[in-house]
Amino acid sequence: MATKTVYQSDPISGIYLFTTQANELALAPGLFNIPFGAYEEAPPAVPEGEVAQWNPTSSAWMAVEDHRGETFYLVKDGTAYEMGSSVEVDGEPTSYPGWGKVPAWLTLIPGSPVASEAGTAGE
Repeated sequence: MATKTVYQSDPISGIYLFTTQANELALAPGLFNIPFGAYEEAPPAVPEGEVAQWNPTSSAWMAVEDHRGETFYLVKDGTAYEMGSSVEVDGEPTSYPGWGKVPAWLTLIPGSPVASEAGTAGE
């Protein structure tokens, strides 16, 4: 039975995980049992600090920023942020998974919160 190389992504995020083999179907020669979330197109080589992610809209791989090994802090109060956890930003729950553009409410600088532009006037 023949096999072909396919490229497995995380089915939710689309982040490239590993190379695997798809087996030819015994009763349908020439057709392969490609695992869910795997693609026949190879992901691009990406530089350090980026990761390949499948874009379902364009049906192609793209390179996105990869910050999963870094420690971020909330801009509003300087507390450490755990990747993927939900926080309230402008009254709405939101999160950052660690890949893609870093949102403005996170910073790599630990410590005190950033002063608001309104300051303490009127207090």
